[in-house]
Amino acid sequence: MKNPYEDIIVADEIRLSGRGLRFAAYVFFAILLVPVLTLLDKGGLSPLSGSQVRKQLEERAATMPLLERWRQQDQALLTRVAGAGNQRVLSGRAGWLYYRSDLDAIHGKGPYYEEPASVARERVTTGWRSPVPVISDFAGQLSARGIHLILVPVPTKPMVCREGLGLNVAVAPPAVFTRVMKDLTAAGVEVIDLFPMLESVPTEAGRFLKQDTHWTPAMMEATVGLVAERVISSGVARGDLVTRFESVERESRGDLAEMLGAGKIDALFSAEEATLHRVVGEGDGVIIASDADSPVVVLGDSFVNVYEDPALGFTDGEETSIGAGFSSHLAASLGQTVHTIAINGGGASAVREAFAALPGEVLAKKRTVVWLLSSRDLLLAELPARRAGIEWREVRFPETGKPHLPASTGVVEITATLRERSRIEDPAQTPYASAIYSALFVADGEDRLVFLWAFRDRKLEPGASLEPGRRYRLRLVPLEDNAAAGRATRLDDFFRPELEPSFAEEFIPAE
Repeated sequence: MKNPYEDIIVADEIRLSGRGLRFAAYVFFAILLVPVLTLLDKGGLSPLSGSQVRKQLEERAATMPLLERWRQQDQALLTRVAGAGNQRVLSGRAGWLYYRSDLDAIHGKGPYYEEPASVARERVTTGWRSPVPVISDFAGQLSARGIHLILVPVPTKPMVCREGLGLNVAVAPPAVFTRVMKDLTAAGVEVIDLFPMLESVPTEAGRFLKQDTHWTPAMMEATVGLVAERVISSGVARGDLVTRFESVERESRGDLAEMLGAGKIDALFSAEEATLHRVVGEGDGVIIASDADSPVVVLGDSFVNVYEDPALGFTDGEETSIGAGFSSHLAASLGQTVHTIAINGGGASAVREAFAALPGEVLAKKRTVVWLLSSRDLLLAELPARRAGIEWREVRFPETGKPHLPASTGVVEITATLRERSRIEDPAQTPYASAIYSALFVADGEDRLVFLWAFRDRKLEPGASLEPGRRYRLRLVPLEDNAAAGRATRLDDFFRPELEPSFAEEFIPAE
């Protein structure tokens, strides 16, 4: 019988000479060095000592991972040629971009799903709480203080802008949204359903910005009208504040376009234009500011801030409030100022914690709380919620009649040791371009909760490099005294409501 393998041709071994081996080794090490050279090619290194050069390289490596430039170029090519998104952003039809967490909120397992115990699960330090009982408890605490809660869940873009997903344009709330709204109402929480209002904003482009996670000025202003009616119905009298509107043209390329991480996005996306209606006081032209003495409080996230906070993109050189957002328009509709506590990405827990920490004499003036936040926060299951930075923490108000610790005022300078600090994510992969992070310092045997800038405009700030165990000299102010930091996303791994949060305006090593 013929051997079936005898006709197989066996290739000779490939042998390299010593020169060939050296050449191959040079090519191999050159490939390894290219990423390091990309770090050097970032404006060049100034003539420094060896240790200083090493420090510069370490700092640059921390802000720009190896091969990041290549990754950005690949992403830009894929987006331009194939319309591809990434793990954070879905690229839809006709220039529509969608946040994948918004899609998870609609099609995921929902907030009632209990994750099974597993050694493969991500490590967490806090227990998971479903939003409905937390919101119900918060409403009960407010009611005990004579404060009425009005909850306003804003539908996410995939719920009301379906054209870019290739779906039927007809809009109806998803089943999980309907269930959560029904359960909240059964728990005695007043909820405003915005879906019927969509008839007054008939086009999808009139509801949400194509390249952004946020609503248009038109949809926001329509929502303000509904909310103002409910606030008046709750017993708040209409005031006599006189305001006027100024139309201003602004443009932005959107937070979703930035989240693609494609480097310079100017060549991929044109700036999206929007006409904002700035609210100013009659006669003096002053933008209506947050008023801590107002009986009406607005708690919210970036849906409240998007046309107020210059850091969210719609700016023309403003460093303070733009004055065209939800709170400004609500104040104009009510004829009185409102007290705003809005934290980007902090609509679930951070704003409630900030509200509960107000001095007792300020809390005693409140009569109505308008809590506006993205429906995403209400609908995500545990694991995708944690990945999106959403957590429903229990918040307790001080006992009625118990003196509230007064907030400190002014500037405080201390020398303290950094004990722990919150994690800072890659700025290129987060939903927000700016964030502050929390740090626990120890000074004279006492803990101090201090916030510092983690990143702004998706670039790490110097404060992000502070090292646990080192001593620092800090110049601190109350967190609420820095408006930009107060609105920014908070990266906070600690829950220390008994500590008054401060913001570090300056910091230098003490040793």
